[in-house]
Amino acid sequence: MQSLGLMLHDAARLMKSAFERRAREHRLSLMQWRTLGALYRSDGMTQTALASRVEASQMTMSDIIDRLESDGLVRREADPSDGRAKLVWITDRARPIVEEMRRIADDVYAEALAGITEEDLQGLTRGLQQIAANLEASGIEEKEDNS
Repeated sequence: MQSLGLMLHDAARLMKSAFERRAREHRLSLMQWRTLGALYRSDGMTQTALASRVEASQMTMSDIIDRLESDGLVRREADPSDGRAKLVWITDRARPIVEEMRRIADDVYAEALAGITEEDLQGLTRGLQQIAANLEASGIEEKEDNS
């Protein structure tokens, strides 16, 4: 039997590939989509906050924002409370693209979850939440031990 870790990795990889294949016409990578999605939900974040939200390095986020800005999908402005920081805002041009990408994501989820009962899905969700909580708790304990 395949290990749980490998199955989780394979499922995530296949979902990512399915999403990227369907989103290709928009010329957006998954990380660019995640960045636009984060801004769509909470516009006007600093690049640092945005990098943290989508789990990217500062350098990677800077490159992503450069590309999105050159495509007219985001804009940067100086943060009035910190002259060194930049706030990133989604543009009106990006909003319909984000809505289309959400539809694509919904289609990928529907395909991935086909044949799974609501009861099984709820159990899977609870199990994954517990795995994440267990690992987050152990990570916090490691940090506290190193302090």
